Amino acid sequence: YSLPHYGNLAYAGIVGFLHVLEEVARVNDMGHALCRNLCEGWWQADYTVNRLKNKNIELGFFLDEVFSSLRAVPNYTRPKVFDVIIRSVYSSCLRHITKLIPGMRDPVRGVDLVNNSWFVEQLMLTSVQLMGKVGDTGVPVSPDVKGSVGSMAAGLPHFSHGFMRCWGRDTFIALPGLLIATSRFDDARDLVVGFARTLRYGLIPNLLSERGHRPRYNCRDAVWWWCRSVRLLYEHRPCILQESVHRLFYRDDNPVNPHRPFVCTVLDVITEVLERHAAGIEFREENAGRALDEHLLDAGFNMSAGVDPETGFIRGGSKHNCGTWMDKVGSSYEAGNKGIPATPRDGSAIELVAMGYQTLSWLVELFESGIGATSEVAIKTGSSNSVVTYREWAKRIKDSFEEKFWSDDGYYKDTVGSESGGDGKLRPNQTFAMVIAPELFKEAHMSVALRTIGTKLAGLVGMSTLSPSDEDYEPHYNTADHGANYRTAHGFNYHQEESCTDVGV
Repeated sequence: YSLPHYGNLAYAGIVGFLHVLEEVARVNDMGHALCRNLCEGWWQADYTVNRLKNKNIELGFFLDEVFSSLRAVPNYTRPKVFDVIIRSVYSSCLRHITKLIPGMRDPVRGVDLVNNSWFVEQLMLTSVQLMGKVGDTGVPVSPDVKGSVGSMAAGLPHFSHGFMRCWGRDTFIALPGLLIATSRFDDARDLVVGFARTLRYGLIPNLLSERGHRPRYNCRDAVWWWCRSVRLLYEHRPCILQESVHRLFYRDDNPVNPHRPFVCTVLDVITEVLERHAAGIEFREENAGRALDEHLLDAGFNMSAGVDPETGFIRGGSKHNCGTWMDKVGSSYEAGNKGIPATPRDGSAIELVAMGYQTLSWLVELFESGIGATSEVAIKTGSSNSVVTYREWAKRIKDSFEEKFWSDDGYYKDTVGSESGGDGKLRPNQTFAMVIAPELFKEAHMSVALRTIGTKLAGLVGMSTLSPSDEDYEPHYNTADHGANYRTAHGFNYHQEESCTDVGV
């Protein structure tokens, strides 16, 4: 709905109006553009009704009767009448949604999750907003699945549809909270298996696009977030490890062939991820060039990932590309940052090391309980390979972690082995690692690090993505900055600034 003297509402449904009504209610602003529009006519009501009726949704016909009976009310009362109706409908919808989500009642404990947890209720509602079937954007469907399955939007409203909707990294960072905590296990299974189908080069795509037919493999972290999601889902659905995965790529250089896939299991995919990283991953992105990414320099299309044979740490990337969620690439000719990654995080990023360790430790437990066909892998060491067990690999990581990551300045380094100067930086990614694999950390050091984070990074609604005392810190982020400052032009400081809310959560 386009509101005169205000602009387009963020959402097409009733929530679009609700957000603006809350603006009005906060200060009782009867002169607001929304109120003036209502006083001049019933266009907002007509829009709401027609949008629903055109989709043959019963609620639209009900609202048509409600609004029709109120058209004679004085125009100055219309904003209040409209507010009451929209809020009532919204509350009713919430109650109805709660009844439709089976996971909102824990069958084992007999607990009504929504009535006992405000936070779980919010997660459930957010999962409804972000998870759905949207056009041709979605995960690849296995041949044994009838119909289509949903996908998870990376964000609203800008990442709601099209090729930018479905991101591997964002999906599996969010999946434990949005689908496992809310007991939407079937949806979680669909995403886990769907992305497993797209495994290539030992990675899952950063951008999925068109049900896996044009995936882009330009991130190092998505596959580890996927592994973590599988482990968490396994706690509720152990059968996930034996789910059939109809792979789209028989080999790395094969084109997508959904009609002649080869079949393996989810556990096989996890094993392959470890084997491919241990052997070393190097490739150049398909269709590399400006048509694929107009900002990235040519060297940025060369991807790499692997394992440090000495420490066991997952490592990869270069100063020319971004492989984790801190993925801002400069785009300003004038300031000289075009094509330059602001935060490459090459080398061994702390949260990837933690997820690699967690995955290995879990597979050790599975193998010792009789699940899995192998418990060893060959790690590339120079020009040869050395065979190690998963247990030995995990021990290597744990034995090296404190020595390499702990800083005497009272925090854990963001990366180790970076060629772009990122090793000594104080960033919040260490908190991810603490949650993922707390056993890697010395308790005393962790306590000191958390105090440092609380003092230097924590804000009112999140955490700064870089310490304010760092020379690269720039607190004011603005994509419309067309100045000549290398550090801020075109929002180059996207992950060098204050209060990022997702890290706070």
